[in-house]
Amino acid sequence: MLRWYKNIRDILAREPENWLAYLHGQQLRNLPHLTRKKPKFRGALLQLMKFFYFQFRNLSIFPYGRKHQSVDFFFFAGSSNQMNSLDSTIDMLKNRGESVLAIADKERIHTLELKRRYVAFSLIYSDIFRSSLLLLVRLYALFRLLNKNYVGNKDVCMAHFFNTYIYLSYFYRVLTEVQPKYVVTANDHSAANRSLLAVAHKLGIKTVYLQHASVSNLFPALRVNYAFLDGLHSLNTYRECENNQPSTTREAPVPVVILSGQKKQLQCAGRTEKKLVGLALNRLDDYSSVIELVNSLINFGCNVCVRWHPGQHERDVQQLIKYLEYNSMATFSDPKTDSLSAFLERIRWLVAGNSSIHLEAALANVIPIYYEITPPDSHDYYGYVKHGLAKFAKSYEDILDCVLETKSCHRPEINAIRYYSSTYLTNWDGREGELVADCLICLINGEKLPVPTYGL
Repeated sequence: MLRWYKNIRDILAREPENWLAYLHGQQLRNLPHLTRKKPKFRGALLQLMKFFYFQFRNLSIFPYGRKHQSVDFFFFAGSSNQMNSLDSTIDMLKNRGESVLAIADKERIHTLELKRRYVAFSLIYSDIFRSSLLLLVRLYALFRLLNKNYVGNKDVCMAHFFNTYIYLSYFYRVLTEVQPKYVVTANDHSAANRSLLAVAHKLGIKTVYLQHASVSNLFPALRVNYAFLDGLHSLNTYRECENNQPSTTREAPVPVVILSGQKKQLQCAGRTEKKLVGLALNRLDDYSSVIELVNSLINFGCNVCVRWHPGQHERDVQQLIKYLEYNSMATFSDPKTDSLSAFLERIRWLVAGNSSIHLEAALANVIPIYYEITPPDSHDYYGYVKHGLAKFAKSYEDILDCVLETKSCHRPEINAIRYYSSTYLTNWDGREGELVADCLICLINGEKLPVPTYGL
């Protein structure tokens, strides 16, 4: 009975809460936007109530619908973007007869196709008991840590640190039940994904990372058995991240790296008759500035399609729609109902700030224009402008100039795009999910991989 507790205690000794919840635990100084918006629930009591509410909201008597037997591959997706990167590989493995269990948040499984692919993340009573016991045992030491190192940010960090107990308990139970040969995830810095990897390493299960978005040198040191990175940029960036790890000795492997290209399935959208300017927002964009930008582009004669972030607050979305819905030159793309491919298929230019959507646009033959709607903490965070993938605009007029310059002719920057996505215009272009599935099947069968490997 106490084996689970001993194992999780060992995990936390080597990789404590402020490393499992990596961004909030280690990068607040470099990512001040994480603390800019004060949390809705303030104080320890409300955070504790939120902790228990989250668990009972996800409580299920029959978490899988049936008792699962052991599987070869266990997938976990913590966001819609992660799901988009994993989908094609999951489908390919299933089509080839491999046993797969894929878990995702139930609120993101909103279509029949996704319901066939994923099982909802759900807890049972033993998960709640175990996570509550962990919280009780570690609460005093955790509060001392918060008071010592996170003064002024305790409310921001507390919930993320608390959640590590939920995820550690959940993944320990599930991985023990289904005994996968490989654990596959598309994120390496969120509390959920890092808890999954930590449990898998403790149980001796091999781990796989499928990059789902562009990376920066603020990310944690990459510690999995196999890492499927998009391109050389990601490999070089992760080499810069090697010091971003706890000083304790972890049960974590240094990865074998495979450059497998960007894994979201996108349609080519760059035909010359496309005239829409796409505007992709992030959660930090000020909506009064967004409206001003849209109005300016419309005044320049541009038809605009606005796509907000999937995690954007509903109040901000409704405010934007209310203000622009009667303008015939403005349309909208709702990420909950409109796929990224459908959005890129409609537009010829993409205007956005610090977002991986620039790479996705370039791969779909849409012209990326980097413009900071709201001044960010880090200019050109992913280096798209620096490496020539995106055009840089300082003003509304610069955006218009970029549109006019490329209206009749545009040649994609092949080397720049391939630096971020190694399969661009190769035999594997558009087949990245198949490439990853091929490699995973080779690994499980002890066969040679079909592509070269690299080390950190």
